[in-house]
Amino acid sequence: MALPPAYARAFLGAIALVLTAVEFTPLVLGRGIHEITFLGVHVGATAAIAFLVIGFKARRKADHPVPVVDVVLAVLALACAVYFAFQGLRISERIEGVDEVYALDEVFGALFIVLLLEASRRVAGIVLMALVALFIAYVFLGPHLPGALAHRGMSFMRFIDLQVLSTQGIFGTPISASAHMVFYFVLVGAFLERSGAGQLFVNLAYCVTGRAWGGAAKASVVSSGLFGTVSGSAVANVLVDGIITIPLMKRTGFKGTLAGAIEATASTGGQLAPPVMGAAAFILADIVGVSYASVAFAAIVPALLYYLSLYVVVDSYSRRAGLGPNPALPVAESFAGLRERWHILVPLGVMIYFLTAQYSLMLVGAVSLVTIVILSWARASTRLGPAAIYEAIVNGARGAAEVAIPSAVAGIIVGVLIQTGMALHLERWLLDLAGNSLMISLVGAMVLTLIFGMGMPTSAAYLVAAVLVGPALQTLGIPALAAHLFIFYFAVLSMVTPPVALAAYAAAGISGEDLWTTGLLAFLIAIPGFLIPFAFVFDQGILLQGDPLHAAYVVTTAAIGVLGFSSGLGGYLFGPLNWPARIALFCFSPLLIDPDFVTDVIGGAGLGLVLAHQIWRYKMRAPKPSRAAS
Repeated sequence: MALPPAYARAFLGAIALVLTAVEFTPLVLGRGIHEITFLGVHVGATAAIAFLVIGFKARRKADHPVPVVDVVLAVLALACAVYFAFQGLRISERIEGVDEVYALDEVFGALFIVLLLEASRRVAGIVLMALVALFIAYVFLGPHLPGALAHRGMSFMRFIDLQVLSTQGIFGTPISASAHMVFYFVLVGAFLERSGAGQLFVNLAYCVTGRAWGGAAKASVVSSGLFGTVSGSAVANVLVDGIITIPLMKRTGFKGTLAGAIEATASTGGQLAPPVMGAAAFILADIVGVSYASVAFAAIVPALLYYLSLYVVVDSYSRRAGLGPNPALPVAESFAGLRERWHILVPLGVMIYFLTAQYSLMLVGAVSLVTIVILSWARASTRLGPAAIYEAIVNGARGAAEVAIPSAVAGIIVGVLIQTGMALHLERWLLDLAGNSLMISLVGAMVLTLIFGMGMPTSAAYLVAAVLVGPALQTLGIPALAAHLFIFYFAVLSMVTPPVALAAYAAAGISGEDLWTTGLLAFLIAIPGFLIPFAFVFDQGILLQGDPLHAAYVVTTAAIGVLGFSSGLGGYLFGPLNWPARIALFCFSPLLIDPDFVTDVIGGAGLGLVLAHQIWRYKMRAPKPSRAAS
């Protein structure tokens, strides 16, 4: 038995509309509602959406019926949402560990956790679900474990009390950021995409780069960066943008594996690029205790350096391979498309203004949505009528589920780490292992974050790493914002880090090339991005903190270092680079990225020698005028 597709779509649409209405209720009422009520509806509704959209083994198509089992799971998730919504007042007033835990609290709490485990498996894969199950088991097995792993354990009632009836578990910081911050921008992204913003960004990219060396690949870099600022998902970015750019790169001379790698690396960077970074950035702001605008402002230069490195790699490779300007690229059509859709850029400007003006994210989202709908009517091709608005709301709710479910189960992990004392033990272990060495601690934090990012969504990987290694980095004297941005960057870069490089694998699926080769190439292209976080930890001037003149200096030297390293990767600098010159660039360029005067002098001198040698070689190769001509 199964629910027919039409009824399934109607059921999904009803959940999406209710979820959206609840999300904007505080704005309409002018006051907040009970936190557990708000978060309970958010988690329950998104879990129900996950069961309706994703089958037991794979994501189902819109015209496929939904098995009764999945419908039952969705109804149970909604029942949990209704229960916690009605218990919001009691739960908000009760004292954790003191007030009674009702039998129904235990029943619905246990059911909720089981449903979230299955929903996380469908949304994020078996790795995250297994990790959460392991942490839950750790809660009850603690008294029987040896050494530092041991803890006092807790009863089932106490576990439900902490994980479900407080803000120390499922309804903790991760899901709070998802409901109070991320949802609005996922919805804005869905409205922008429905109005044609994706095609607009592609058109803009081809207008800017279409007549340049390696124009198709540069268009991929630009369009992926632009679209990534509203999508917030590396894999989604690849699937939307790569379907256009990867085949075009292949047709203009790029190898299929390289085309996929370029698209994957560019799409991954979208989560690093303001104004709307990935979901983890909103969670980061909540954990550090700063405004999201402060996080976005600090991320401007690192994001620019990341895309500068990728752009230079593409340019250098294109010149070395002789992939000159291609007249076949659709530049004229892109100009026509840009003229048709340019007004869709205005809502982005409005959103940036309201963000920098420190308005609430709920209001920013509401104003952006209204602006998109109004301006969409300027052209028939972008117009959002009732049907299109309904479709955008449903797509936004589906996108919200991709963030909310991993955030909810990550809250379980965070809660267990704190409640059992494991987080403190791991912090001490990391500090002891590093011997109070900042560099060793940073490398350890990088490796741990990349491991957590294997097969996990960025937000979940960041959260676990933030709890495990964030306090240790701050203990070593790193400011909170820099420490958490460091972790955030590597949680994002895990999308192109083998052996589980999800963005690269998505790109390989489009290009039809080998997964491992595409993933390895994406990792190599992204290496300059791996150096940038170390730079801003050692000097927050790269995050635009402190003295403006000093910030300008360190940003300039870092940019020169990125240019040198990326030229070495691409193999061209005023002419083809031989391997000794490339190795020299790989050695000297990171010294400029390191914001220290001594390393800057050494790196600058080495880079200058390589540059002088290349210019000399270039002049030696240049054809000389004949004597007869003179």
